[in-house]
Parts: sequence; C-alpha cells; structure tokens
Amino acid sequence: MELVFYIILILLSSITILLESNFLYRWLFIPSVISFIFIIRFSGFDTDILTYANQMHASSLDLYYLREFIFWFGSRLAYYITQDEVFAMLLMDLIWIIAIIKAGNRLSDYKKEKLNNGLLLVLMTSFPFVFGYENIYRQFYATVFALLSYSLVDKKYYKSIYLFIVAFFMHNIVALLIPIFIIKKIYKFDISSRIQIAIIASLLFVSSLGVLESLKSVEKSGIQMGLFYLIIFIILLVIGLIVFRKNIYVLFEKVPSLFFIVIMMSGLVFLDADMIAERIGMILISFVTYDLYKFTSEIENRGIRSVVRLSLMLIFTIPTLFFESSLKFLM
Repeated sequence: MELVFYIILILLSSITILLESNFLYRWLFIPSVISFIFIIRFSGFDTDILTYANQMHASSLDLYYLREFIFWFGSRLAYYITQDEVFAMLLMDLIWIIAIIKAGNRLSDYKKEKLNNGLLLVLMTSFPFVFGYENIYRQFYATVFALLSYSLVDKKYYKSIYLFIVAFFMHNIVALLIPIFIIKKIYKFDISSRIQIAIIASLLFVSSLGVLESLKSVEKSGIQMGLFYLIIFIILLVIGLIVFRKNIYVLFEKVPSLFFIVIMMSGLVFLDADMIAERIGMILISFVTYDLYKFTSEIENRGIRSVVRLSLMLIFTIPTLFFESSLKFLM
C-alpha cells in the first residue's frame, strides 16, 4: 500500500511540476502527502521509529536526552496531548510538513506564480526524506527545521538563529551545517571574497573531523552512501560549471551551498569518515535542492524551468526504488 501511494505521489509531483499548477499543488498534492503519512503511520512502526514511539512515554532524563531535549520532550508532549503513539507521530508529521511548506514559500517571497513555492514537490519523494520520515526521524526533523532556518537567514536573521538553535537541540549533527549558513549570510562581500571564505570554511571543517566523529548521535544508516552522494554533488557542480562557464562566479552566487558541499563531502570520503558522510550527505541534499529550486525560479522559459525541476525531483527520488535499505520501508 505504501509503495503504491509513493508511486502515485511521484506521478502527482511530476504532473504538478510540468503543469506549474498551484491549484494541484495546494488542493491535490499537499492533501495526498498528508494521506500518505497517515498510511505510513497506521501501517505500523519500523526500526528507529519504533524506538521513538517507545520513548514517548518513557521517563528517563539522562545526558543523552537532555543534550537533544527539544525533540525528546517535544515527542513526549505530542504523546501527552494525543495519548496515542500513532496520533502523536501524526501531530509531529503535520508540523514538519508545515515547516517545509513555509521554507518553500520563502523561495518566492510569498509570490506563488510559476510554482516557485513548490519545494515540497521535489523533496517529499526524495531518498533522504523517505529514509527520514520512515526511519531516522530525529535527524530528519532537525534537518527540516535547519532548512527552514536556512530559508530565513537572508532577511530574518534572528529568527533564523532561533530556528537553528531549535534544530541543534533536536539533533546535534546540524552543527556541521554552520559553514553553509555563514557562506549564505555573507552577502555583503563580493563573490570572489565569498568563494575564498567558502574554501577556508570548508578546509577548517575537514580539519576538525577527528572531533566530529566522536558525536554519539551519528549512527550508520546501514548503507554505504557517502561516495554515492559525493558523485551526485560533483555531477551537479560540473553541470553548473558548464552552464555558467562564461561567468563561474554566478554559479556560486545562485547555489552558494554547492561548492562547500563538494569540498566537505570530498574530505569526509577521503578521510573514510563513513558514518558522518552518510548522514551529512542526506542532510546536504535538502540544502542543495533548496538552492537549486530557488535558482529555477529565475529561468524564464517555462519548458526548461519545468524540465529542470522535474529532473531535480527524479535525481533524488529514483534511488529510493533501487536501494533495498529504503525500499523495504515502503513494502
């Protein structure tokens, strides 16, 4: 049932993107997403989700939970309100869906023409999202709030900081994203300076991996995906360099996260930091997707714009149907 509905979501997303229909996005795709989540939750809990459900009515308060207290206390509050594990999860699901919609709205400054606000269309069926709301829920939840923070960093800086702190106390791994926020925020510098700072920030990050690998909350997802993510990011970078070959600086202005991401993932893979590479790779896909989707709003030709968005959705969706680790959650 889940797999069938998942394929329906892919088809709905594709049609909505190609038609650039805000009506379909608002009144068909979003309700379908909510229906899909209902099907998932009422199908039972698997692996990590079962652990999170059990912790909703636990009473332990050791350092592990206090260090990331917003998620653990938030889930227990959801259970206290609903008195049911399934409905508690659904309440939490509704919150992250709203957060992604709001992040999408920021892409177009609340101007919905040309479907500039349709971030959920390209992320909902992506491999990192499926693996997130089906399994590694706490990291996924933190990623969503970090992404919302990222969408606000230019114009609502203090609200962005607040949301990032919230995300950090959901899962400490989001601390690794700080360089991306710095790079996006330093819009007052010229492009050349931003690139230099991006390189320095990336090298500093890679040099600190020894400390980062000691993070307790970074567990393996069960698959070797670090190199796979790196290849995807490199392909995107190469395509960008070809498209903007006459003025490469424009690429780093339009997609500020991509250059840093390639350097960071290269360092993680080279240093064999596999656990971090897998987890951070899944997180970074959401951020580079955000930047790329924002860039598509500047493409004037409707056909090209729709094809680019559809390609962006499919690039990160198709692996879900081929990797056993993700497909098993939809069976």
